[in-house]
Amino acid sequence: MQFKVKLLTQAMVVEEQLLDAADRQEVQRMVSAGGGKLLSATPARQGLGGTRGRQSFNLSIFNQQLLSLLDAGQPVVDALEILGANDMRGGNRQIYETLLQGLRNGKQLSDSMSALSSVFPPLYIAMVRSSETTGTIRTSLRRFMQYQKQVDEIRGKLVAAAIYPAVLMSVGFLVVAFLMLYVVPRFSAVFEDAGPGRQMAGGFVQLWGGFVRNNPVLAWSGVGIVAAGVLLTIRSRNFRARLVRRLVSIPAIGRRVQVFQFGRLYRTLGMLLRSGISMLSAMRMTADALPGNMAVPMTSAMESVSQGHAISRAMAAAGLGTEVANRLLVAGEASGNLDEMMERIADFYDQETSSWIDTAGKLIEPALMIGIGLVIGAVVLMLYMPIFELTNVI
Repeated sequence: MQFKVKLLTQAMVVEEQLLDAADRQEVQRMVSAGGGKLLSATPARQGLGGTRGRQSFNLSIFNQQLLSLLDAGQPVVDALEILGANDMRGGNRQIYETLLQGLRNGKQLSDSMSALSSVFPPLYIAMVRSSETTGTIRTSLRRFMQYQKQVDEIRGKLVAAAIYPAVLMSVGFLVVAFLMLYVVPRFSAVFEDAGPGRQMAGGFVQLWGGFVRNNPVLAWSGVGIVAAGVLLTIRSRNFRARLVRRLVSIPAIGRRVQVFQFGRLYRTLGMLLRSGISMLSAMRMTADALPGNMAVPMTSAMESVSQGHAISRAMAAAGLGTEVANRLLVAGEASGNLDEMMERIADFYDQETSSWIDTAGKLIEPALMIGIGLVIGAVVLMLYMPIFELTNVI
């Protein structure tokens, strides 16, 4: 959430800034860490494209830059000061000031990050905290960077597969809207001059064309409202959550959605275990990052593990995986390398998901083209059928 903040700086100057924060308490902590005094904080209004001028904090870039500076021998405080000075636009200045202020007050880096819950996810904070006790923070940062790269690869394939159908549907909608709001009214005027339409197609063209010509503002506004409603619906988190639940309920698609979720589950668990986090803590943090439809089975698996059951048995009983995953977990328990086996399971699921995305893309794109072509063809046919009738009469 973004807040429009008015604050009094140490130089006794009143400034207005846009800050990303989870709530007003986090805004207060960020401003206080920078030595300022909070005067007011109101949620910033956001349109369809978000707030203009917003500069969100990129965790992946921050992690990579911090790792590079630490590898170069810079202490954590100096590295954060360099990153803060490198923030040319100053959009993330309060974030760096909060981290530096916490370190100067004797806090651990993970504790300083905990005050910025909207910027640093619990998984990242947990990895940093576990590495602080062993002095392997660079290893944890490098591991998170690799984890993020693997997650972004499968997410990128999903986005790439959805771009072409989205563009195709958008263009199809614009073409149909152009035909219905511009071409049809002009054809209907011609048909009215030539005589009443004798066929249903001609009757519809005259009826719709007359409505658009008599009510142009209402017709164009209706199309705009429909388009805006579709965009707002797609951007809604509740809609996306309901869509996921509906997809999971469909056997053919639900199986593939579950495979994608299993890959994310085991990828996160493996990364946390490699960072030295206990099994139950790793499962708890992973559950917080999973979709809502996996909350109940994950809770069941955690209860089973807390009662002393093996992780392989707990995951199989909760339905969190396939036979391949269960066999690999059993092998990991026997050899003592569960973290490695979980990453292998994630690789297996990611490969299966990638293969399915490629296959689905090859099927969906032609199907969409055929569907849009049929709709446009139907509109064109309605326009030309009365012309053929008039030709026969003449």
